[in-house]
Parts: sequence; structure tokens; C-alpha cells
Amino acid sequence: MKIENFINRIEVNRQFARSTVNSYTRILNNFNEYVKELYIWQKSIEDTEKLTVRDVENFISIQKIRWKSARTCNWYLACIRDFVFFAERSWEKVFNYKEILLMKEPKRKIDALTENEVQRLLNYMKVDKTKDELTKARDYAMVSVLLYTWLRVSELCNIKVEDVQEELQIIGKNSSLRLVYLFQEHLTLIRLYLFMREWKKIKSEYLFCSHSNNTKWKKLSRVAVEEIVKTAGIKAWITNPVWPHKLRHTFATSLLRRWGNIYYIKELLGHQHITTTQTYLSATNQDLKKTQNLLQTSRAEQYMEEEQLDPMPENIIIKDQNILNQFRNFIPGLQRSFQNQMNRGVPNYRTV
Repeated sequence: MKIENFINRIEVNRQFARSTVNSYTRILNNFNEYVKELYIWQKSIEDTEKLTVRDVENFISIQKIRWKSARTCNWYLACIRDFVFFAERSWEKVFNYKEILLMKEPKRKIDALTENEVQRLLNYMKVDKTKDELTKARDYAMVSVLLYTWLRVSELCNIKVEDVQEELQIIGKNSSLRLVYLFQEHLTLIRLYLFMREWKKIKSEYLFCSHSNNTKWKKLSRVAVEEIVKTAGIKAWITNPVWPHKLRHTFATSLLRRWGNIYYIKELLGHQHITTTQTYLSATNQDLKKTQNLLQTSRAEQYMEEEQLDPMPENIIIKDQNILNQFRNFIPGLQRSFQNQMNRGVPNYRTV
């Protein structure tokens, strides 16, 4: 099976994203070059009947030597397995690709910005003196939209000016259509940016476009957005690196703290499975401490209730003098009655 045929199938039939298609192409070409060099050009991955599990394992071993992570190696394995699976569907002889086992990945740590870091990032972008007013307005609107509208970078770059409304129709992964809602603050920032762009006579169908002379009026690339956010994070004195997808993590984590309904968050993020949403939600030490303090608080409340239910508190106030005198005479009378009963002789009861 030809590599080109497989790439065409995943792009047209399965409608993979362009970045995913490019990644598959790069991995398969690297694997093909490895097999050719290993067998001195007498074998390639297009000869699927000659491939073995051992070839795949050796290729992954090379990637480990090159310090590739377990997650990256599993991505390579998934790509190769898809290729062999499509070859089998095309009635070609293949090896048992089910014998290719994925590596055990360490638990993924999801990073999110704190509320203080979010405020510092936005405050810096408002007063950044290294950029002109037009670029400052674009970057501030872009980061605000990323923070509060759960958009992916590719979805942000593909927004067109004609699409700007309170409800944005976004085509996400796997060509799925979903709605993204803009707040009035975002609409105000976007309109201000568009007004300044029109005054500068910049005409582009895309909302966030480049202002440089080389790529003027073209839409911002994913790399350009990542560089803008990363630079802003460094200049805002945020310790950990900041990237656009981290803003998406921040949105998911903040929404969980305030709301807590993971099923609605899954729909907002555009995930197909809730297990994917769970990887975005990180709990800080402060959240865990608050949860642990609930036990101490409940015990303190229970203790206070027991204090209030005490039948005879020490500071009780009896206003009626007659009741107070009866209460004082009750205890000595009870003691005399008990002493008289003991003098007469108490019958011995058999202990069972």
C-alpha cells in the first residue's frame, strides 16, 4: 500500500486536521527511511507483507534513544498501526498489528494559571510599550478570547470578520460544529480592534491577521499566536511557561472550581469523551486543603450543637424563686430517700 494513498484516505474520508495529516506523513516517512536503511533498500513499509513486529519495535527503540517521551512513542505506534490497518482493509497481507503494544505513560500533569497570574498577564498586555496601539489591541483581544471562550488556537486563527457575533459557529476537530459564546466585553474589544484596523486601511477576511509588511493581511499562524502568548507570559513575570493551550486549561479549571459540573464543561470544550475532559481539570494544593478543612468544620459544628443541647448548662438563669427553691430542696431529699432505703436493706438480686 502506498503512503500517499493512506494519507489521502485519512484526509478525505476520515477528515483529519491538517496538522494531524502532516504529523502522520512525517512519522511514516521516517519509519520508511529507517526500514530502507536497515535492509539496504530491499524493503520498505509499502511492502506490508514483509514488515514484522520486530521492525516496529526496533524503530521505537531508536526513538527512545533519541529521548522521545512515552507519549510521543505511543503516537508513532498509533500512526503505524493505522497504516497497517488500512493496508489490511485494502486486502493486502500484513503482520498481526494487534501485537504492537503501547508504552505505559506517566500521569499527565495539567498546568493552569492562577487568578493572580491571569490578572498579571492581562494587565501587562494593556500597558505593553513595545507594541503599537493596533498590535496591542489585537493581542489583548486575542488573549481575552482565549481565556474566556475555551477556543483552540487553530479555531481562533480561522475566525473570520463576518463570523463575529455573540454566538460563533466554530468547526472544531473532526469537522464537528459547535457554538462559542462571546461576552459583551469581548465584542467591545473586537470592535475597537476592527475600527483601528479599518483606520489603518488593513483589509483581511480573517479577524486576527498579521500586521507585518512581509505577511500583511494574512491570518495569524499557530506559531505566531504561541510566540505572542509565550512572550507576554515571560514579560509579565510568570514563572512557568505560558502557551495558548494552557489558557484553555485555565478556563476548564476555573469553571470547575466555580461550577463543578464536568458534563457541561465537556460540551463547552468540545470533547467527545469525558475522560478527555478530566485530563484538563487540575486541583491545586489550596483546593485540597479547603476540602480537608470541611471535616474539621463539620466536627466543630457538631460540637457546637452538642453544647446547645446540654440539658442543664452551668449558666442557666431561673427567674422564678419558687422553682429555684424546689430545685435546691430536690437533691437533699433524694439523698435522704436513698439512705433510708439502704438502712432497711436492699434485696439481693441474682445476677444473670
